[in-house]
Amino acid sequence: MALTFPLSLAAFADLLDVTAVKWWLQDNREYSGMGSGQILEADLAPQLWQGDVTLAEAYHYEVRKIEARVNAVIRSLGSFYLYDPRTAAPYADRDGAILGASTVQINSLPDAKSMSLKGLPAGYVLTAGDYLAFDYGSPSRRAFHEVSEDVTAGGGGTTGAFEVSPFIRPGAAVNQTVTLIKPAMKCKIKPGSFSVGSTGNAVTSQISFSVVQKL
Repeated sequence: MALTFPLSLAAFADLLDVTAVKWWLQDNREYSGMGSGQILEADLAPQLWQGDVTLAEAYHYEVRKIEARVNAVIRSLGSFYLYDPRTAAPYADRDGAILGASTVQINSLPDAKSMSLKGLPAGYVLTAGDYLAFDYGSPSRRAFHEVSEDVTAGGGGTTGAFEVSPFIRPGAAVNQTVTLIKPAMKCKIKPGSFSVGSTGNAVTSQISFSVVQKL
């Protein structure tokens, strides 16, 4: 059966046994100095997420399956969804039990760096360092943001405005559904980054690759 991109979590990332994803934002600022000693800076492009992905050690025959899946994505120039299993849910709700089946939505977008949410359980806490994702625009794109400050939902399940990184892109809108459990970024594998790691008698360890966000 032909691969359909972007690949869902079940179709790719969940099959790889990812142990950790280290997310970081690419810095696209340019600095220049003036004769007065003043430093000027400018954003050359919107920030995109980068990620370093580490897989669990695996028996050699399992590694062959991993290589085949990764090579298929690289060959097809395909994209896929990926989340960090270490931050698969908000810090204050690490198994997602409090959130349950709640449908979380954007409540307001005061500016390009702030948002508020609705549809949360009363008293639900988001902590700086939590992640969230939502789809927006036409054609559909995937937003992936890091919560920049702690915030708590009120009795009606709505938070106050809180800041996120990176900036919220045009197309985001009130009432769009937000994912807090397994918030996944759409990404592509960086060329030349896939490493099979170290091979022992029975298992291979330190299998890794790097990714870049695809909007």
